[in-house]
Amino acid sequence: MSRRPAPMGEYEDRRNARIRRLREQREGPVRRRRRVEPLLLVAWIAGSIALLVFLIIFGFTQFFAPRVMAWVEENPGAIEHGLVQDFVEWYRPEVLNDEPASTEQRRVTITVEQGATDTSIGRLLLEQGLINNEIAFQYAVITSGREGTLAAGVFDLSPTLRPSEIVAALQGQAFGEVTTITLREGLRIEEVVATFAASEMTMNMEEFADLLQSPPADILNEFDFLADLPAGRSLEGYILPETLEYQISGSEATPRAVVRRLLGEFGKALTQEIRDGIAAKGLSIDEAVIIASIVEREAVIDEERPRIAAVYTNRFLQPDNPQTVGLLNADPTLQYGLMTGESRPIGHPLLPDGGSLPVDEWGGVNWWPQLQVSGGEVPLDESLLGFQTYTRPGLPPMPIAAPRIGSIAAVANAPLDEGYLFFVAGCPNGTRDGSHYFSTTLDEHNANIARANEECAGQ
Repeated sequence: MSRRPAPMGEYEDRRNARIRRLREQREGPVRRRRRVEPLLLVAWIAGSIALLVFLIIFGFTQFFAPRVMAWVEENPGAIEHGLVQDFVEWYRPEVLNDEPASTEQRRVTITVEQGATDTSIGRLLLEQGLINNEIAFQYAVITSGREGTLAAGVFDLSPTLRPSEIVAALQGQAFGEVTTITLREGLRIEEVVATFAASEMTMNMEEFADLLQSPPADILNEFDFLADLPAGRSLEGYILPETLEYQISGSEATPRAVVRRLLGEFGKALTQEIRDGIAAKGLSIDEAVIIASIVEREAVIDEERPRIAAVYTNRFLQPDNPQTVGLLNADPTLQYGLMTGESRPIGHPLLPDGGSLPVDEWGGVNWWPQLQVSGGEVPLDESLLGFQTYTRPGLPPMPIAAPRIGSIAAVANAPLDEGYLFFVAGCPNGTRDGSHYFSTTLDEHNANIARANEECAGQ
């Protein structure tokens, strides 16, 4: 049975529908590819960039940066350039730290030659163990604005100083930190120097010692109490025992500045009343200081200082007294002369050869040993015979130690009219307490010696 042909319009509709389905089938995947492909492209580009960045950073940090850093270490002065600073701050910031090289308390003497550059100075400091690296030192020079201003000279430094402190020391500027130094009573010049050397101060100790042993005319002329100091004498006896704060480094911590300060303190303590008392005794200031230095080494109890001073002053002022014939009989002078001859500290004004014991060894000497023989038997070098006060009348040629101002005042106020010429250490109630028995005659003195021997038996 034959079908009836469909109307022409219906046929066109079906045909168009098939065409649309076929077109959609063909174009469907294309559309999807067009939506997905741009995302894949973006992801691929981003990944490629990330990989490239990683490779650049990895290559820079692992291969290029170490080589740049090595170049900076070989050329530490390059840190003055901002780009180099930025690189070091990024790659190795720790090398710029203002930290000391170590905690080891030791003194290192360096000599900065005239014309030395900041770079050569940094290399010297590194070789001496005073800094951890040259870059930190150069950075400290630059940040302090002191390029090319570091001074030539001899400096005593320590690895406990930070680079910025070393820069300040080399430039002669104080950097604010202070140290407290106590000078005990009765120290010789060598012990004074050793006390400063054991501190954190950066001044050169050889120069300091030389100024104390051989003070120049301009320093002597600055202080009136040194007007009658004999030519060639040291400042022994004129360094007042006290506790003071000092700049660790800088213009106030140079050897000359410290010596002038020490003498200034002595001058302030030497009041007009003390000066008048010394003059009333018929003594010069220098003679009073010599006697006071002996009193300082002998006296233990403050109340006894004037009487001990009276004994030595009377003996000195009465050279014709048949009981003493001008002999001081002072054991401390023997100790001074003996140890000066045995140790031979370099620069001592009474040693013909100028001495040989270097300054850095002065702190290891026992400068006041007990005498092993009686006073008159202590042997001294010919140049030091003036300290043999058991056989040579009069005062020793110079003070033997640093007296406190109380001992100088004791000389000014010594009761000479009481006539004391002798004293001996006693042991009241069997105890050696530092007290003495005083007498005006040799017979009384011998009796006091017997009494002391009995009291002190077994001490």
